[in-house]
Amino acid sequence: MTTTHSLINQLIQLQELVVASMQKKVSQPTARLDELNKSIAALGADLPQQVKSHFNRLIQKHPEAIVPVANELCTGCGMGLTKSMIQAVHKADGLIRCPNCARFLYFPQQLIARDRVSRSYGEARKTGISRFTSPELMMVGLKGATSAEVLAEMCTRMADEGFVKDGEHLLDLALQREAIISTAVDNGLAFPHVRGVEGGGLSMAVGIHKKGVKFGGPGRTLSRIFFFVVIPTATSAFYLKLIAGLSKTFREKEVSESLLACNTEEELWKALIKATKKSFK
Repeated sequence: MTTTHSLINQLIQLQELVVASMQKKVSQPTARLDELNKSIAALGADLPQQVKSHFNRLIQKHPEAIVPVANELCTGCGMGLTKSMIQAVHKADGLIRCPNCARFLYFPQQLIARDRVSRSYGEARKTGISRFTSPELMMVGLKGATSAEVLAEMCTRMADEGFVKDGEHLLDLALQREAIISTAVDNGLAFPHVRGVEGGGLSMAVGIHKKGVKFGGPGRTLSRIFFFVVIPTATSAFYLKLIAGLSKTFREKEVSESLLACNTEEELWKALIKATKKSFK
Protein backbone atom coordinates (compact mmCIF):
# COMPACT_ATOMS: atom_id res chain seq x y z
CA MET A 1 0.00 0.00 0.00
CA THR A 2 1.35 3.43 -0.98
CA THR A 3 2.13 5.65 2.00
CA THR A 4 1.37 9.36 1.96
CA HIS A 5 5.09 10.17 2.18
CA SER A 6 5.92 8.07 -0.89
CA LEU A 7 2.94 9.54 -2.77
CA ILE A 8 4.10 13.07 -1.94
CA ASN A 9 7.61 12.25 -3.17
CA GLN A 10 6.15 10.79 -6.37
CA LEU A 11 4.10 13.94 -6.99
CA ILE A 12 7.13 16.17 -6.37
CA GLN A 13 9.24 14.14 -8.82
CA LEU A 14 6.44 14.17 -11.39
CA GLN A 15 6.07 17.92 -11.02
CA GLU A 16 9.82 18.42 -11.57
CA LEU A 17 9.63 16.46 -14.82
CA VAL A 18 6.58 18.39 -16.03
CA VAL A 19 8.20 21.76 -15.25
CA ALA A 20 11.43 20.59 -16.94
CA SER A 21 9.37 19.85 -20.03
CA MET A 22 7.76 23.31 -19.85
CA GLN A 23 11.18 24.92 -19.57
CA LYS A 24 12.56 23.02 -22.55
CA LYS A 25 9.58 24.06 -24.66
CA VAL A 26 10.08 27.77 -23.96
CA SER A 27 13.89 27.80 -24.09
CA GLN A 28 14.42 25.35 -26.94
CA PRO A 29 11.24 25.14 -29.05
CA THR A 30 12.69 22.56 -31.47
CA ALA A 31 13.95 20.18 -28.79
CA ARG A 32 12.76 16.57 -28.87
CA LEU A 33 11.08 15.65 -25.61
CA ASP A 34 10.22 12.00 -26.31
CA GLU A 35 12.25 10.52 -23.46
CA LEU A 36 11.11 13.16 -21.00
CA ASN A 37 7.47 12.60 -21.94
CA LYS A 38 7.89 8.85 -21.50
CA SER A 39 9.31 9.42 -18.01
CA ILE A 40 6.37 11.68 -17.14
CA ALA A 41 3.88 9.06 -18.34
CA ALA A 42 5.65 6.23 -16.49
CA LEU A 43 5.88 8.14 -13.21
CA GLY A 44 2.24 9.15 -13.31
CA ALA A 45 0.88 5.80 -14.44
CA ASP A 46 0.32 4.26 -11.00
CA LEU A 47 -1.01 7.35 -9.21
CA PRO A 48 -4.49 6.96 -7.73
CA GLN A 49 -6.91 8.17 -10.41
CA GLN A 50 -8.44 10.92 -8.27
CA VAL A 51 -5.01 12.27 -7.32
CA LYS A 52 -3.78 12.05 -10.90
CA SER A 53 -6.82 13.90 -12.27
CA HIS A 54 -6.52 16.69 -9.72
CA PHE A 55 -2.76 16.99 -10.30
CA ASN A 56 -3.27 17.28 -14.06
CA ARG A 57 -5.97 19.95 -13.65
CA LEU A 58 -3.70 21.98 -11.40
CA ILE A 59 -0.58 21.67 -13.54
CA GLN A 60 -2.49 23.00 -16.56
CA LYS A 61 -3.12 26.25 -14.63
CA HIS A 62 0.15 26.60 -12.68
CA PRO A 63 3.69 25.18 -12.85
CA GLU A 64 3.11 24.04 -9.26
CA ALA A 65 0.50 21.46 -8.28
CA ILE A 66 2.16 20.46 -5.00
CA VAL A 67 3.80 23.13 -2.85
CA PRO A 68 5.58 23.33 0.51
CA VAL A 69 4.22 24.93 3.64
CA ALA A 70 6.43 27.72 5.02
CA ASN A 71 5.81 30.14 7.88
CA GLU A 72 2.30 28.66 8.29
CA LEU A 73 1.45 29.68 4.72
CA CYS A 74 0.67 27.88 1.50
CA THR A 75 3.63 28.99 -0.62
CA GLY A 76 1.54 28.64 -3.76
CA CYS A 77 -1.04 31.33 -3.00
CA GLY A 78 0.14 32.82 0.29
CA MET A 79 -2.94 31.88 2.29
CA GLY A 80 -2.48 31.41 6.03
CA LEU A 81 -3.22 27.87 7.22
CA THR A 82 -4.81 26.82 10.48
CA LYS A 83 -2.71 25.08 13.09
CA SER A 84 -4.76 21.90 12.71
CA MET A 85 -4.17 21.87 8.95
CA ILE A 86 -0.42 22.46 9.42
CA GLN A 87 -0.30 19.56 11.87
CA ALA A 88 -2.16 17.35 9.38
CA VAL A 89 0.33 18.26 6.62
CA HIS A 90 3.23 17.59 8.96
CA LYS A 91 1.90 14.17 10.03
CA ALA A 92 1.16 13.24 6.39
CA ASP A 93 -1.69 10.95 7.36
CA GLY A 94 -3.26 11.80 4.00
CA LEU A 95 -2.91 14.25 1.12
CA ILE A 96 -3.97 17.74 2.22
CA ARG A 97 -5.02 20.50 -0.18
CA CYS A 98 -4.90 24.24 0.33
CA PRO A 99 -8.48 25.43 0.94
CA ASN A 100 -7.83 28.47 -1.26
CA CYS A 101 -5.86 27.33 -4.34
CA ALA A 102 -6.50 23.56 -4.01
CA ARG A 103 -2.82 22.68 -4.45
CA PHE A 104 -1.48 19.65 -2.63
CA LEU A 105 0.59 20.60 0.41
CA TYR A 106 3.68 19.03 1.95
CA PHE A 107 6.04 19.84 4.79
CA PRO A 108 9.64 20.15 3.52
CA GLN A 109 12.66 19.13 5.55
CA GLN A 110 14.38 22.37 4.62
CA LEU A 111 13.64 25.28 2.32
CA ILE A 112 16.23 27.62 0.90
CA ALA A 113 15.80 30.70 3.09
CA ARG A 114 16.25 34.19 1.72
CA ASP A 115 18.43 36.61 3.62
CA ARG A 116 18.51 40.23 2.45
CA VAL A 117 15.55 40.11 0.10
CA SER A 118 15.35 43.89 0.00
CA ARG A 119 18.86 44.07 -1.40
CA SER A 120 17.74 43.11 -4.87
CA TYR A 121 14.45 44.94 -4.57
CA GLY A 122 15.40 48.26 -2.97
CA GLU A 123 13.04 51.06 -2.09
CA ALA A 124 13.20 52.61 -5.56
CA ARG A 125 11.00 50.89 -8.13
CA LYS A 126 13.19 49.03 -10.60
CA THR A 127 12.45 48.30 -14.22
CA GLY A 128 13.57 45.80 -16.83
CA ILE A 129 15.91 42.97 -15.97
CA SER A 130 17.11 44.85 -12.87
CA ARG A 131 13.91 43.68 -11.15
CA PHE A 132 15.40 40.21 -11.00
CA THR A 133 19.13 40.67 -10.62
CA SER A 134 21.76 43.17 -9.50
CA PRO A 135 25.39 44.18 -10.14
CA GLU A 136 26.49 42.03 -7.17
CA LEU A 137 25.32 38.93 -9.01
CA MET A 138 27.39 39.43 -12.16
CA MET A 139 30.27 36.96 -12.59
CA VAL A 140 32.71 37.25 -15.50
CA GLY A 141 35.41 34.86 -14.32
CA LEU A 142 33.81 31.46 -13.87
CA LYS A 143 36.63 28.91 -13.77
CA GLY A 144 34.97 25.59 -12.94
CA ALA A 145 35.93 22.67 -15.17
CA THR A 146 32.67 20.79 -14.55
CA SER A 147 29.00 21.69 -14.26
CA ALA A 148 29.12 21.04 -10.50
CA GLU A 149 32.09 23.39 -10.06
CA VAL A 150 30.38 26.16 -12.04
CA LEU A 151 27.21 25.77 -10.00
CA ALA A 152 29.24 25.83 -6.78
CA GLU A 153 30.79 29.17 -7.77
CA MET A 154 27.41 30.70 -8.50
CA CYS A 155 25.76 29.32 -5.36
CA THR A 156 28.64 30.67 -3.28
CA ARG A 157 28.17 34.13 -4.80
CA MET A 158 24.43 33.99 -4.04
CA ALA A 159 25.21 33.19 -0.40
CA ASP A 160 28.12 35.63 -0.05
CA GLU A 161 25.95 38.49 -1.28
CA GLY A 162 23.13 37.55 1.08
CA PHE A 163 20.55 36.47 -1.48
CA VAL A 164 20.28 33.03 0.18
CA LYS A 165 21.40 31.82 3.59
CA ASP A 166 22.82 28.40 2.73
CA GLY A 167 24.94 28.14 -0.41
CA GLU A 168 25.75 24.45 0.09
CA HIS A 169 22.10 23.47 0.35
CA LEU A 170 21.34 25.60 -2.71
CA LEU A 171 24.05 23.71 -4.60
CA ASP A 172 22.62 20.34 -3.56
CA LEU A 173 19.21 21.32 -4.91
CA ALA A 174 20.69 22.75 -8.11
CA LEU A 175 22.56 19.50 -8.77
CA GLN A 176 19.40 17.49 -8.08
CA ARG A 177 17.59 19.61 -10.67
CA GLU A 178 20.34 19.11 -13.27
CA ALA A 179 20.16 15.34 -12.69
CA ILE A 180 16.56 15.34 -13.96
CA ILE A 181 17.49 16.89 -17.29
CA SER A 182 20.16 19.40 -18.19
CA THR A 183 19.15 23.06 -18.26
CA ALA A 184 21.68 23.74 -21.02
CA VAL A 185 20.25 24.74 -24.40
CA ASP A 186 21.62 25.72 -27.79
CA ASN A 187 23.85 28.73 -28.42
CA GLY A 188 26.02 28.13 -25.33
CA LEU A 189 23.29 29.13 -22.87
CA ALA A 190 22.29 27.37 -19.64
CA PHE A 191 19.49 28.13 -17.19
CA PRO A 192 20.26 26.31 -13.91
CA HIS A 193 17.76 27.07 -11.19
CA VAL A 194 16.24 26.09 -7.87
CA ARG A 195 12.52 26.43 -7.19
CA GLY A 196 10.71 26.48 -3.86
CA VAL A 197 12.80 29.23 -2.26
CA GLU A 198 11.25 30.79 0.84
CA GLY A 199 10.10 34.40 0.49
CA GLY A 200 10.94 37.32 -1.76
CA GLY A 201 11.00 37.46 -5.54
CA LEU A 202 13.14 35.96 -8.28
CA SER A 203 16.89 36.50 -7.97
CA MET A 204 19.22 35.76 -10.87
CA ALA A 205 22.99 35.50 -11.06
CA VAL A 206 24.64 35.80 -14.47
CA GLY A 207 27.92 34.01 -15.05
CA ILE A 208 30.36 33.98 -17.96
CA HIS A 209 32.74 31.09 -18.63
CA LYS A 210 35.11 32.29 -21.35
CA LYS A 211 36.32 28.83 -22.40
CA GLY A 212 33.01 27.07 -21.93
CA VAL A 213 32.18 23.94 -19.99
CA LYS A 214 30.26 20.78 -20.79
CA PHE A 215 26.92 21.18 -19.04
CA GLY A 216 25.07 18.14 -20.30
CA GLY A 217 23.33 20.01 -23.06
CA PRO A 218 22.64 19.09 -26.71
CA GLY A 219 25.46 17.55 -28.74
CA ARG A 220 28.96 18.66 -27.83
CA THR A 221 28.03 22.29 -27.28
CA LEU A 222 29.90 24.01 -24.46
CA SER A 223 27.91 26.31 -22.21
CA ARG A 224 29.44 29.74 -21.74
CA ILE A 225 26.62 31.96 -20.44
CA PHE A 226 24.79 30.91 -17.27
CA PHE A 227 21.58 32.40 -15.91
CA PHE A 228 21.17 30.92 -12.43
CA VAL A 229 17.80 31.67 -10.84
CA VAL A 230 16.40 31.05 -7.37
CA ILE A 231 12.62 30.95 -7.55
CA PRO A 232 10.08 31.29 -4.76
CA THR A 233 7.11 29.00 -5.38
CA ALA A 234 4.71 31.91 -5.85
CA THR A 235 6.77 33.24 -8.79
CA SER A 236 7.24 29.95 -10.66
CA ALA A 237 4.84 30.92 -13.44
CA PHE A 238 6.81 34.05 -14.22
CA TYR A 239 10.07 32.11 -14.29
CA LEU A 240 9.00 30.44 -17.54
CA LYS A 241 8.36 33.87 -19.08
CA LEU A 242 11.79 35.01 -17.89
CA ILE A 243 13.48 32.00 -19.50
CA ALA A 244 11.56 32.51 -22.74
CA GLY A 245 12.60 36.16 -22.90
CA LEU A 246 16.25 35.45 -22.15
CA SER A 247 16.38 32.57 -24.65
CA LYS A 248 14.91 34.69 -27.41
CA THR A 249 17.22 37.62 -26.65
CA PHE A 250 20.49 35.69 -26.45
CA ARG A 251 19.74 33.30 -29.28
CA GLU A 252 21.24 35.98 -31.50
CA LYS A 253 25.00 35.43 -31.70
CA GLU A 254 25.82 39.12 -31.77
CA VAL A 255 23.88 39.70 -28.55
CA SER A 256 25.41 36.77 -26.68
CA GLU A 257 28.86 37.81 -27.84
CA SER A 258 28.30 41.20 -26.23
CA LEU A 259 28.18 39.45 -22.83
CA LEU A 260 31.12 37.18 -23.58
CA ALA A 261 33.27 40.19 -24.50
CA CYS A 262 32.93 41.68 -21.01
CA ASN A 263 36.03 41.66 -18.80
CA THR A 264 34.59 43.19 -15.64
CA GLU A 265 31.39 42.70 -13.70
CA GLU A 266 30.49 46.35 -14.28
CA GLU A 267 30.78 45.81 -18.04
CA LEU A 268 28.64 42.67 -17.79
CA TRP A 269 25.92 44.53 -15.89
CA LYS A 270 25.79 47.31 -18.48
CA ALA A 271 25.79 44.81 -21.37
CA LEU A 272 22.98 42.80 -19.78
CA ILE A 273 20.83 45.90 -19.26
CA LYS A 274 21.41 47.02 -22.85
CA ALA A 275 20.75 43.60 -24.38
CA THR A 276 17.49 43.06 -22.49
CA LYS A 277 16.12 46.61 -22.75
CA LYS A 278 13.50 45.64 -25.35
CA SER A 279 12.73 42.19 -23.92
CA PHE A 280 12.07 43.29 -20.33
CA LYS A 281 10.41 46.65 -19.73
